Amino acid sequence: MPATKQELSLLINPLVPESVQHNNRVLSQLHSLTSFLLGLTAGILALQSATGFAFYLLGTVLVSGLFHLLVLRRSGGKGAGVFFPGAGGEIAGIDERGLVKGNGGRRGAWRDVWLGGGVLGEALSGFILGWAGVGGVLR
Repeated sequence: MPATKQELSLLINPLVPESVQHNNRVLSQLHSLTSFLLGLTAGILALQSATGFAFYLLGTVLVSGLFHLLVLRRSGGKGAGVFFPGAGGEIAGIDERGLVKGNGGRRGAWRDVWLGGGVLGEALSGFILGWAGVGGVLR
């Protein structure tokens, strides 16, 4: 029975579950902290309604972009697939010579960096807490 793509990817580029959990935890803490700081800043600047949420989205994109650049630098240009499993943990594919396509990156691993860590969940609630808290105190 031939190996599946996921089994091949784990043989070629193994990911240790404890390391993946640590990476996800660091990413979650980064997004939570920056979201809360963005909320405090939005409250101090007295941003309201759509302007405040646009500020959150722009700040989150900036932080995720900087983190992605750091991941690219640390992986030697191979991408987020070195540190994060991506969609199903599969590699991008194997060419006709048996080599891994795309520098060994896993398919969809960039989503873990940009959307992982609770960007639209727990980090957003931290933003709203900081935004409303500081905004209410300053008024």
